[in-house]
Amino acid sequence: MKLIMENWNKFVLNEARITDQTSFGSFNGENGKQLAATLMTQLLKDEALFKELQAAQLGKWYTVKSQEDLKNWVDSIGGIEAFASRSAAIGAKIPDQGLPKSKMPFLPGPPDAVGDVKDVEDALTPGGKYNVDMMEKMKPPAPNAIGMVGKDQNADKFMTGGLKDGDPGDDIIKIELGGGFPAAKGIPTQTNILLPKALGMAVKGIKGGNLDAYASLKGHILDGHHRWAATMLNDPSAEIGTVARVDLDALGTDETLKYLTAIGNALGNKTKTK
Repeated sequence: MKLIMENWNKFVLNEARITDQTSFGSFNGENGKQLAATLMTQLLKDEALFKELQAAQLGKWYTVKSQEDLKNWVDSIGGIEAFASRSAAIGAKIPDQGLPKSKMPFLPGPPDAVGDVKDVEDALTPGGKYNVDMMEKMKPPAPNAIGMVGKDQNADKFMTGGLKDGDPGDDIIKIELGGGFPAAKGIPTQTNILLPKALGMAVKGIKGGNLDAYASLKGHILDGHHRWAATMLNDPSAEIGTVARVDLDALGTDETLKYLTAIGNALGNKTKTK
């Protein structure tokens, strides 16, 4: 609450600052909606603050080109009130304690990842050429500690441990390929969902559809948090299409994510540790 009030006072005094780490978490709380409305009002009239937003977007493809583009987008979603309500809804969903991006798995599916989602399914279920030893708890290696399967003996051992533990049918975590859920039903697991990134994606038109994201069977988001937040800004009722949905209950969220991170590493995807 103290942080909310400090930020609120800064916006009222036209002293707002936006960096590449400005989070929707600032909009969680009693004054969150008012704070979001004040921020957008300032962005639309204060050129210096708008330039801070652009700088925070790091020149990426989602950098908003002009205040006019931002205004047109705000009008298209129903005005500042809609932006404020949806931003507060995102902020309210961000967990107080969760995993930072550096501890989230990076799995096949998104355009910047390598591998096939079917290999993830294979690693989590008996049969096929992969199966991770999860039930006897072969300890997952630390993020980026193993190389790519087929090129690293440690990766090979990890990815096939469940086939060689004496019970080739016990190591299974339920995974369903495809599927999806309405954005408003999504449950973030990441604590740092960044406003400049998600807002830029929203202005560029991210609005549900196939977002190449992973989720739990209950709608917990495992990858694609900023695409989810952009969809929330554009249309909370829009369907989030997923690459796959994974059961987090059998081993627990933290433990499951450790295995998924290692599987992603073995399939050629280094975890984004920064």
